[in-house]
Amino acid sequence: MKKAVTIKDIAEQLNLSRNTVAKALNGQYVPEKTREAVLKKAQEMNYKSLNASHIDIGEKRFRILLVSGKPLNNMNYFVPIVQGIENYCYERNYEFFQHTFNVNRTPFSVFTDYVKELHPDGIVAIECFDKGLIGKLINLGKPICFVDFTAYDAAFEKRFDIISNNDEKAVCDLVKTLCARYKLANFTFVGDHRHCLSFYERHMGMFRGVLGSKGAHSRKDDILCSDESFDYGNAEAIKTEILKLKYKPECFICCNDFVARNVCNALKSLKIRVPQDALVVGFDNVSEATAYSPEITSFAVDKEFLGRETMRTLVHRIENPGIPSRRITVSTDLIERQSTQRIVF
Repeated sequence: MKKAVTIKDIAEQLNLSRNTVAKALNGQYVPEKTREAVLKKAQEMNYKSLNASHIDIGEKRFRILLVSGKPLNNMNYFVPIVQGIENYCYERNYEFFQHTFNVNRTPFSVFTDYVKELHPDGIVAIECFDKGLIGKLINLGKPICFVDFTAYDAAFEKRFDIISNNDEKAVCDLVKTLCARYKLANFTFVGDHRHCLSFYERHMGMFRGVLGSKGAHSRKDDILCSDESFDYGNAEAIKTEILKLKYKPECFICCNDFVARNVCNALKSLKIRVPQDALVVGFDNVSEATAYSPEITSFAVDKEFLGRETMRTLVHRIENPGIPSRRITVSTDLIERQSTQRIVF
């Protein structure tokens, strides 16, 4: 069966953005020459007939706001998620808006006024981990879905949804495997485990894995500095913290690939070889994992799928506002690389 033509296909043929093509097809403003080119190409590619079942003309058009609590600096991780959200919206003729809210610089009242003026049907919240900010966002009274969440215990009266990875089980299973394979005893977690729910669960997954392998672990064996006061991008700073550890770690479980790469750099300066002397594990499977040697074992999540699943969850919340709050987890795939592949004799 021939694959249905999508907005992305038309955009690639014309070397235009998907946003521009979507606007032209949906009657929104674009230059007339651009509109004519898009409509002509769509007709040539049989976009309307092939994709008739893909876009329900009678489907309600929603206005979606993506809000981030700070600039999305980890582009390798966030860009595919945002693309998944955007694609879902464009394919269904939803209006899509993005807004970065800096909790330290902008009064929330300014953002509240923006939301009242925009009047979105639903909100996607990314990098919003402060309990106070989360409470204010929920109290706006709009259907809302968070990508990841706060690591601190918090009770909120109004209903909302959370999308995240199954981080705790994934890390727990890997730690048990590494313990059995290499007879490891000493593990160290590196990262601010209170930064967000996913980091916290990665730490807990390591803890559970060690205990499940009949080992012992203390938080004194970890590097858990707050990322508000500690630079995890500074290998020398990480090196200093490693030297403070009571036991020589045999495996570092890191909150993400960025931190894992800097742990490798710190270990190199200490003349600790990876993986011969110590194993290193990252998370997210972004470019830092494979940019240099050794390539780092990591957990991969289908990031565009995560974005689309976020939208599916939000739309369900918009259409069913009274349902209980939900947390939906997306599975990850372990990608084993050099940093955990030690030769066993």
